[in-house]
Amino acid sequence: MGRSPLWFGPAPGSPPSNRFDDPLGAFRVCYIGVTLEASFAESFLRNPPVRLLSLTHLATRGAALLAVSRDLRIGELYGPGLAKMGATAEVSSGPYDLSRAWARALWEHPDRPDGIAYSSRHDDSARCVALFDRASDALSVLSTAPLTDDGVRLARLLRRYDVGLTP
Repeated sequence: MGRSPLWFGPAPGSPPSNRFDDPLGAFRVCYIGVTLEASFAESFLRNPPVRLLSLTHLATRGAALLAVSRDLRIGELYGPGLAKMGATAEVSSGPYDLSRAWARALWEHPDRPDGIAYSSRHDDSARCVALFDRASDALSVLSTAPLTDDGVRLARLLRRYDVGLTP
């Protein structure tokens, strides 16, 4: 399990590579699945169709339980929040330049939101949060565990997405 679950990227000097990364590099973003299903879909189902996953690869990845020490101010870019903000679902499934423009606009907003809640592109029933680095002081890791530590949990995820395992 290489990176900390609370990694804010991209690394300084690196260009934006993820959906809500700042196109100008003024802030960093930590991507979090609200549920294990969201995290799994965003991590392992990125290049569909995914029918097999390597058990060896899964063993290198973990699930983290996070604690939040204060109320976070989150812009909701899903469900009715889309209409309230004047957006469409394209913000979480369309071109990255659109998503990045929304992230920058929200980051610059006078209300200073801590991040964006959105639907997972790989399981639109699942919620994710892109947290701006201004929220880093409010987060801590309670626990981490490799995905392969709990066979029942892993089997449930594999069944949900109809994915098999290879060694």
